[in-house]
Amino acid sequence: MTARHFLARTLLLASLAAAPLLAQPAPPAPPPAPGQHWGQHGGQHGRMSQGMFPSMSEAGRAIMREAMMAGGDRRENRARVEAAREKMLAAVEAERFDAGAVRRAMDEERALADASRKQRQAAMIAAFQKLTPEDRKAFAADSRAMKNRMEQRVQGWRERMRERRGAPPSPPADPGATELN
Repeated sequence: MTARHFLARTLLLASLAAAPLLAQPAPPAPPPAPGQHWGQHGGQHGRMSQGMFPSMSEAGRAIMREAMMAGGDRRENRARVEAAREKMLAAVEAERFDAGAVRRAMDEERALADASRKQRQAAMIAAFQKLTPEDRKAFAADSRAMKNRMEQRVQGWRERMRERRGAPPSPPADPGATELN
């Protein structure tokens, strides 16, 4: 391997390792709309029951709430993934670079994340099987609406960042196109 290839691979690994550390946290959730409330217990539980899937029946929302809470302790799963990521970073910064150690740590991180994702996916599929056809359709429609709202928020964030940098505003987004920034 030439020095140039080694440097390119090292930079690639460094960028992969740094990406999660440089990621911005999600903005806080907006307050409920007028007429909605956070629910009896507050937080996400109440939000889902009133605003997350408004087109679904209460029974359908309960099924989805249960599915979304399934899949083990998310904090514990996240901590395991973070520990594997830290192993990878330790291997990257080691005095003597060991590509095998980095690869094993990356494989461990991916396996842990994949296992957690598979658990959540199985819970969601089981929940979808319990829903009525009307609730499945409402779930899909509400999910699309949430995605559109999130894309609008991201676009607004990008516009504010462009304004701060003094860049000209971007043209209006084509609703059917997906931006690859």
